[in-house]
Amino acid sequence: MPLIIVRARMFVLGLACCMTMMSCATRSMLRLEKFSDATQKGDYLSTVTAIKKQPKLYGANNRFLFYMDIGMLYHYAGVYDSSISYLLKASRIYDDLFTRSVTNEGASLLTNDNIRPYRSKPYELTLLHQVLQFDYCAMGQPDEALVEARIMQLLFNEWERKNAADNRYFTDGMFHYVTSIVYDEEGQTDDAMISLYKAVQAFRQGPVGLPPELASYASSMLQKNNRAADADKLNIKTVSGVKKNDKGFENEQTEIVVIGFAGKGPALVENEWWGDWVRDGLLVLHHSGGGKEETMAFPAPGLPNKEYEKAGKGEKTRLGTTLFIKVALPEVKTSPSHTAYFTVEGEGLSAPVSTYIINDVDRQAEKQLQDAMGAIAARTVVRVVTRTIAAQEAKKRMETDSPIANLLINVGTDVLSSQLEKADTRTCFFVPKTVQIARIPVNPGIHSITVIARDQGGRALTEKTFSAIEVKPHKKQFVFFSSFK
Repeated sequence: MPLIIVRARMFVLGLACCMTMMSCATRSMLRLEKFSDATQKGDYLSTVTAIKKQPKLYGANNRFLFYMDIGMLYHYAGVYDSSISYLLKASRIYDDLFTRSVTNEGASLLTNDNIRPYRSKPYELTLLHQVLQFDYCAMGQPDEALVEARIMQLLFNEWERKNAADNRYFTDGMFHYVTSIVYDEEGQTDDAMISLYKAVQAFRQGPVGLPPELASYASSMLQKNNRAADADKLNIKTVSGVKKNDKGFENEQTEIVVIGFAGKGPALVENEWWGDWVRDGLLVLHHSGGGKEETMAFPAPGLPNKEYEKAGKGEKTRLGTTLFIKVALPEVKTSPSHTAYFTVEGEGLSAPVSTYIINDVDRQAEKQLQDAMGAIAARTVVRVVTRTIAAQEAKKRMETDSPIANLLINVGTDVLSSQLEKADTRTCFFVPKTVQIARIPVNPGIHSITVIARDQGGRALTEKTFSAIEVKPHKKQFVFFSSFK
């Protein structure tokens, strides 16, 4: 068989393999295109049906995303038992991946990060358990909600051990705050105050600022429970701009807790960076877009020893010590939201009660990517440099006496090498931009409230009336409303 035919077949086979490995990256964009308007329309259950009919849009490596996306949609639709079922499946996938090695980690070093099973970002996993906690609260099961608190505390402890020194994500203000509310419902005042203390600490340590309303509430409740020293330690007695909205709150307060989900959460997109890798020196990468140019520089990641030597002879790689490279890296893309806040109106309320933000998922995503970018860039550069060196060696070995064949081989090898590198843009798709809360002390009995989503100017966008809300003495009734406009 002529050598040129053999080389051509090798090229076609390589192209097929390349396309297979790229499929994980393209699925993320397909999901973005297909379901981008689903939450804005509030068509949650129809979207669940569409996702279940097209599981290939996720693929085997993205089962965590598949289950979490469905679980989130069921929660927005108020089908809390189904939401619990799917979110627990996602949680078990995370546990499985955390406790065992992933067999295709090695393959990702040759192709791209999309070949690895998706393990979840820490803030996403926290949000998963937070929504599970919300589901249990909606179903009147505070004991199960506190199980989620204990699960998350173990994760927080592990993340603190690994990440606290580097100022990376290891705790979450929203989760501790909601947990303190559940502890209060169960009459566990000491635990409620401990969680409240942790909530203030977490907001101060994380990307989401401490809400003045929460600072005021925490100051009041800590002092009422003989923990004035804790309030002093947190320095929340004299927080500027604090609204005194804690009137009426006592231990085991009977109340309606309104949780609002506002706006479409962040996505990840791919951007091209270019620069120079200097072996045993610096890595300098540049990116331009949106009218600005960014540069990042850090010590050049080393290659595996076998890439420094050829056949055990101790020879340097043919390309020397400097290489111009192009790499694909993820970037957070945020979406504008018309919904700025919610107001709650109802019987017995002298004035509407406004929500305040207890989680900003855009900021969480940006902070997470900032924390991880160094490792992502280093891993990507190692792959690109290794493949570039290998491609040059492959070209040399496949040279023929035919100039045309050599041209096809060189072009084909370069195309295959460049197309293999795709940024990992996977992320949980159906998360909100912000999570907000309003706490309304009420007398035990039956209540009716109307929740209104408003824009920055106060204009009403959409609303929903919740009737026949039964609140028992010393209990909390959680109400959820979503506006992704």
